[in-house]
Amino acid sequence: MNKDELFNLCMYILVSAEGLRDEPKDYGPLRLLEVLSRLAELMATKYNDPFSKEVAEEVHRKQDLVMTNKEAFYQFIEQLVVKFTREAKGGEK
Repeated sequence: MNKDELFNLCMYILVSAEGLRDEPKDYGPLRLLEVLSRLAELMATKYNDPFSKEVAEEVHRKQDLVMTNKEAFYQFIEQLVVKFTREAKGGEK
């Protein structure tokens, strides 16, 4: 991510924070997943990190579940928490 892309991400975060006032509550987690995917893409590119690449791709594939299957969407978030926890512990399975 170059400076302009980082600025745009900051702008996205800011406008999301403002917009959440009047948006449905499920938009908050959706917007946070968008930020996660953008940061994971940055880590994957800058540090050649396969974990981050996998996360970014998975988020891109599944973030729209919030519109079609909210239970599956929140289960996906729970799975990501477990995945990140394992990675933080050194990648244990």
